[in-house]
Amino acid sequence: MTASTVTKHREPATDIDIDIGSWVNAVTFSADNVWTGGDSGARVWQAEEGKQGAIIGASAVQCLAASKDGRWIAAGTYQGEMFVWDAETHEQVFWHRDNSQDINGVDFSPDSTRLVFASDDWSATVWDIATCKQVQTLHHEHWVRAAKYSPQGKRIATATGNSVRVWDSNDGHLLVETRVKVTQCYNTGLLWCNDHLFVISDSKIIQIEASTGSAVSEWPVSDGDMYSCIALPNHGEFIAYSAARTVSFWDTTTHTHLGLIQHSQNIRSIAVSPDDRFLAIGGEDWKIVIESLSRITDAIPLSRLHPTFQEPDIQINDAALYSWKHNQLKNAGALLTAAIPTSRYPTHHLLASRALVRARLQEWDTAIVDATESIKIQPSVIGYIAASVALVSKGEKHNAYRACDIASERFHSTHVTFLLLIKAIIVFMAGEHDDAISRIDDLINTVHFNSICYVVQARVHVPSPWKLAHGEWRLRECDTIVGACASPNTIPYESSSLGGLSGWKFDDLDFTIHQRRCEALHAAGRIKEAGESLLSMLNTIDERIYGTEPVVTWVSDFSQRCLSTPDSTGDATFHSPSPTPLLREWAKLKLTGGSWNDALVGALSFTVPRFTIYRALCDHLETLDQLTVAMECFHQMNSELTEQTNLHAEQEWVLHFRQRVSTKFECRGDNAMNVRKYDTAISEYSSALSLDPAASFGLFIKRSKAYVALSLWEEASNDADKVTTFYASSPWGYKRKHAALHGAGRYEDAIRVFETMLSKISHSPDPAIRDRHREYVNPKQTKEAIRAAIKNAIRESPLMLINTDCGRLLDKSGQACSFESQPIFRELISSMTTHIDHARIEREVAEYFRYATFSHKWKENEPLFEKVIRVVVYELEESLTHNKLQMFCKIVREAGFHWAWSDTCCINKADHFELQEALVSMFKWYRGSAATIVLLCGVRSPSKRGELVRSIWNTRAWTFQEYHASKVVRFYTEDWKPYLNLDISNHKESPEIIAEMEEATGVSAQALLALRPGLQDIREKLRLAATRQTTRVEDAAYSLLGIFSMSLPVVYGEGDKALGRFLSQLLTSSGDTSILSWTGQSGSFNSCLPADIAVFNHLPTMHIPPTLERAEMERITASLRNASLNWTSIMRLHSLLLQLPVASFAGQRMKLPCLTFKLGPLSAYRSTSGRVFRAQTDALGIVEIRTEEDLLRFGSLYLVHPWIDFLLGQQPVGSVAETIPEENADAALIDELPSLPGAFGVPSVAPQTTGGWITSLWWPFGEPCTTISRDAASLRPTLSVSRTEMQKQALQVIGRLGQPFGALLLTPLRGHVAAYRRVATKTLIAVQIEEITPMILNKLVDSVCTVDVL
Repeated sequence: MTASTVTKHREPATDIDIDIGSWVNAVTFSADNVWTGGDSGARVWQAEEGKQGAIIGASAVQCLAASKDGRWIAAGTYQGEMFVWDAETHEQVFWHRDNSQDINGVDFSPDSTRLVFASDDWSATVWDIATCKQVQTLHHEHWVRAAKYSPQGKRIATATGNSVRVWDSNDGHLLVETRVKVTQCYNTGLLWCNDHLFVISDSKIIQIEASTGSAVSEWPVSDGDMYSCIALPNHGEFIAYSAARTVSFWDTTTHTHLGLIQHSQNIRSIAVSPDDRFLAIGGEDWKIVIESLSRITDAIPLSRLHPTFQEPDIQINDAALYSWKHNQLKNAGALLTAAIPTSRYPTHHLLASRALVRARLQEWDTAIVDATESIKIQPSVIGYIAASVALVSKGEKHNAYRACDIASERFHSTHVTFLLLIKAIIVFMAGEHDDAISRIDDLINTVHFNSICYVVQARVHVPSPWKLAHGEWRLRECDTIVGACASPNTIPYESSSLGGLSGWKFDDLDFTIHQRRCEALHAAGRIKEAGESLLSMLNTIDERIYGTEPVVTWVSDFSQRCLSTPDSTGDATFHSPSPTPLLREWAKLKLTGGSWNDALVGALSFTVPRFTIYRALCDHLETLDQLTVAMECFHQMNSELTEQTNLHAEQEWVLHFRQRVSTKFECRGDNAMNVRKYDTAISEYSSALSLDPAASFGLFIKRSKAYVALSLWEEASNDADKVTTFYASSPWGYKRKHAALHGAGRYEDAIRVFETMLSKISHSPDPAIRDRHREYVNPKQTKEAIRAAIKNAIRESPLMLINTDCGRLLDKSGQACSFESQPIFRELISSMTTHIDHARIEREVAEYFRYATFSHKWKENEPLFEKVIRVVVYELEESLTHNKLQMFCKIVREAGFHWAWSDTCCINKADHFELQEALVSMFKWYRGSAATIVLLCGVRSPSKRGELVRSIWNTRAWTFQEYHASKVVRFYTEDWKPYLNLDISNHKESPEIIAEMEEATGVSAQALLALRPGLQDIREKLRLAATRQTTRVEDAAYSLLGIFSMSLPVVYGEGDKALGRFLSQLLTSSGDTSILSWTGQSGSFNSCLPADIAVFNHLPTMHIPPTLERAEMERITASLRNASLNWTSIMRLHSLLLQLPVASFAGQRMKLPCLTFKLGPLSAYRSTSGRVFRAQTDALGIVEIRTEEDLLRFGSLYLVHPWIDFLLGQQPVGSVAETIPEENADAALIDELPSLPGAFGVPSVAPQTTGGWITSLWWPFGEPCTTISRDAASLRPTLSVSRTEMQKQALQVIGRLGQPFGALLLTPLRGHVAAYRRVATKTLIAVQIEEITPMILNKLVDSVCTVDVL
């Protein structure tokens, strides 16, 4: 390559004017394009030719900015809109609107990942371009006019009318605020230059130091206005300032005026191109002018160059740049080759970069070709540098010099300082070292305070390792270089591109210089100075260099040599008991990846006292937070140097070290406790105690607490004992002792220790401790709470229970005492120290007192109460019944229950009151049991399906209620194996059991489960009971008390009267007359009640007519409306039925509301089924009756219709009703019903209602009848209904009267006034009113009455 191949870049011959058709509010450069913004939107223009490229869809643009990598263009508008476009494709990638507030300024971060907008809403907002999300808001007290990122991107500067602020760009906190009046210009009145800011303030430009906020300089300029602007080239050598129609240029160092550009109209915006070649001016003349800056930059002499300079961009992808910087040159070359055809970076940059890489690979010819091609495509600084490096590397130094000269001439203003430095490096690479050194020295003298120059100076001065190895090192030369490198380091050399461009390594230069200086001092015997030089180096060297293995190895070795070599000056510094900085550094290095034992071995040759070495190691281990290792080292020191540590200073350090590290161990133990790492906590507390055995008792308390958490009760107790021994007056040792004893299950001892703690608290001389007594609960209070819970838990349980643990039969007092003998009783007392947990007490007590009940068929010689109360169940002599009871108790005990109840031995039948309570409460006891054990007598294993249905157990009356009352049932065969080998906890939920119980009862599983104790489903319950058998007649009634929730005096020996008493109370309580629906033999209690419960084995529908379907009822009532019936009689009949009381008993006398039908003369004949009586009635026609009694001997007979609830369409009321004659009743006239006239021209009447209840009825004939309200006596409820509805109900009664029904046969009792008895019949007396005529209707009205039946 020759000098002729290196050409200049063409400058435009004249300035370029572009007419854009509207005012220009903003202008910026992107690559070779100019972007303008104004009322007509954003537009793109070619900078060199002035051709329009594109029009972007935005309006009222007020500010513009281009990203440093040229990828993005951002804009802000008057309407508060924020835009970002792709600079190449012009595609919109971001949009946001900010409450219609003006956007005054915008700027990109140097890495082009974020941007900041300044707004009139008193804030500057920072946005992430990739996510389009706001990440920061910088709040102000006024409109924000400008916002700019610093060159490094670490800070953001904002300007309002009265201040400039600098913010941290990472977290958005305010760093500096400077009070200064700022001209209200938009985004262009604020600029960064390195660590300085330039702002326009009235008619001045002020330079502010960004790190302190101090104004370092200012100079006057022409009067500005709100559109005044400043622009700064990349090199920072001058600043451009616009005011009105002029742009003036000022030297940033001397503040001298450099030149002036006149514009045709007022200027609104100016911008400098990225390569500093052009200045774009936009104004009110609807034009932009692009001016060349060469005549301005050529006027700046070299002597006035700014201390800083701009390095050329290396525009390649990140992967290639990384490989280049990390000396992976072949990979970098391959990446660049692959990128040239497709990369978005300029091709001439990629070729120049590849030329530099190939030069370092000694591929000089191809490197020269790449450099030449790069310059042909587009001349650039990096292209000329690449050519120069390749040429000098090949040996063509003059051509290399010429390439540097052309670059300096072509890019003088932008890169002059950098190019001069590159020229010196090229000269040095050509072997002309003295000339190169002279050039660098001259450059340093001309351009002050540029660290890059000093670094290069140091690099060319550093002697070769060969000279050092041969002793040709001179300390004076070393000091000279170190002094040169000590100059202000304003630009870190490791970030410079000099290394990549020249191939020189600068990163370890600092270390190499200091290393050789240290070695020189050591060789001269100046050990102290050598150590100080080493420390100085370590304070300044870059951490990345210091962290490399060769550097660490050398520093460790050199410090070891210094500490092992006496100083020739006789300095005794190393013999101080306090570690020197060098010794500390040695300890730091040795303990990095090594052990303190190895360090001690290596320190045997030190001239430093042994104690001082130990101290340095312990201190640094403490600094590293390796407390356990530090403790080991400390204990080793004590063991080794016991007799040498008598100096006061040494003892003071020993004491402080113990306390300091012990405190840290304690703190670490506390942290471990907080996260429940109890093993770690114990270790930390133990370490603290080993260092400081005299520590406060708090450490023992804490360790005891950790031991408790790990269930190490003995260790916890020992620590608590130490506290109580040495601090006997303190209650807190007893508190930890209580926790240890409680955890160990020694509850009695724990309660006693806790009571001691309470005593210590109460008698403490410290008022604060005494006040804490209220924080704790006295064990006596807990005992009272437990006893109250026991009393409540056993209140509803059986009177007597077998304790399955001891086999004793215990009453409620014994049951309570049994709980107090259990460990859980003492555990509850011991555990509740600060509050009484009533919920847990109730839960534990309830769990303990869960009991199981026994359901079985009695046999002869069952163990009764009188026998079992005196012995242990498990010690009963062997017999079948005794074995049965024993196995029941064992099964219950194995199931986890402490209590069992069997009806054989847990009821004292000799005590009438206890027997009475047991029979009444038995259903409740089974319901309250945790499980019921059923023994299927006669069924042995292996059991088969169907044996439960056929078992004797399923025929007994008592087992009926036992099964239905129990929530959990378990069936066992006679040899105590689970029935059908069922392994579920509740056999009642087993599909097999459910199916068999359905078969046995004839009731669906759903219906069986629906059965509940009480007065519901009376007839269904009686039907189920009718299939069961009892040994004693009375038990047929007593076994049903629980399932009907009834109470009845128990009188064994009264026979079937027990059933009568039960049924009479059942009917009185429920009002359910279906109890009277039976055929068979009357009982001795009342003739309306049966002698045997078996008569209920059939449903009552054979007596009581079925309910009519709605459609059928409507048909009947419609026909009745058309019949010639008297409405007065219909309503009268309905009213009388409503007033009837509910059937009830008073003693053995029953009040039976009904309709009566007197029988006519009887006739009799015999049939195959027996004797049959026949009689005629007015309403029912001919009736046939089958009975064993001779009806011919009775004077008169009546058939009665007692199913009043059916006639009224009601359910049984369930309580007694009473009707009384009216006394002083206020008769009220009834409103007429003109729509339904009664017969004979008399209006129909309807009852007047008050509060929903009939209070008075008046009829045009007879006497009125008054019914008392339900709170005085219980009647059938009559709701408040309309007259039409009342008539409808009355018609429905007539309709139901026409249905067949089962009548009861009554006859007057001789010797009893107005009393009757029921004549029992073998079969149903089925009758039906043949036809309801007006005459029959009147007779029906007369037949309504209430009769007494005995």
